[in-house]
Amino acid sequence: MRFRKQALRHLEQPESLDQVARLTTVPSWLLTVALVVTVLATGAWTTTATLDREVTAGGVLIHPHGVSDFDAAETGRVVKVWVDRNEPVAKGTPIYSVQGDSGPIVTVPAPWDAYVVSLLIAEGQVVERGARVAELERLDAPGDALQAVLFVPAASAPALSAGQPAHVDVAAVSTTVFGTLQGEVGTVGAFPETEDSLRAFLGSGRDVRPFLAGGSVVRVVVLLHTDPRSPTGLLWSKASPPFRLTSISEVGGRIVVGRDRPLDWVLGR
Repeated sequence: MRFRKQALRHLEQPESLDQVARLTTVPSWLLTVALVVTVLATGAWTTTATLDREVTAGGVLIHPHGVSDFDAAETGRVVKVWVDRNEPVAKGTPIYSVQGDSGPIVTVPAPWDAYVVSLLIAEGQVVERGARVAELERLDAPGDALQAVLFVPAASAPALSAGQPAHVDVAAVSTTVFGTLQGEVGTVGAFPETEDSLRAFLGSGRDVRPFLAGGSVVRVVVLLHTDPRSPTGLLWSKASPPFRLTSISEVGGRIVVGRDRPLDWVLGR
């Protein structure tokens, strides 16, 4: 019987029972340890972590009484416009002056402290009695603080209630730098909004169709948390912008309606 030389040499060598056999390489052990740690960490996360369940909607920053039409008191030619849009005015501040046919010039003042949302007249223009000349947002009402009003899909309204936390993104402010406004749900509308009801609250010159594009909505008031040290007077999740916010600014809101554990998703609870 013939044997190969390599086999014969192996038979001639003593047994290596005192040497440790390497079952696998070190990198393989590291991979195994990493896999075990990952599985344990994932298991701990699914049982202890919570994720917010949210309702999202668009809306505006506004004061509680909304926007009112300011109508011409008499027919005449506008000889002077004293204010501009997007500026606050005190009660009694001249808004515009008008002159009737061969009559005296009459100056029309602001009826209350207000913010000029829009101005619909120009000097030299003839206005008719009762015509809308401006849109004013009242600023002197009791408890008058800037708030966010969200127009939430009506189907989501049953999940909402007063006190739920809310986060509000302001379109004109970088969320990366300043974060979001912090607040909580104040009131939830009992009835769906219509184009007429939205215009009555936001001003007749406002295009309200985008708020109704997804169907019926209800009005949800978010009370914003204040911060007296902030230039805006409001609490931000990161830092406050160095300027005050204007009314009728567009916003997007997220209302936290509950918190879920990932384990509940896995188990189908």
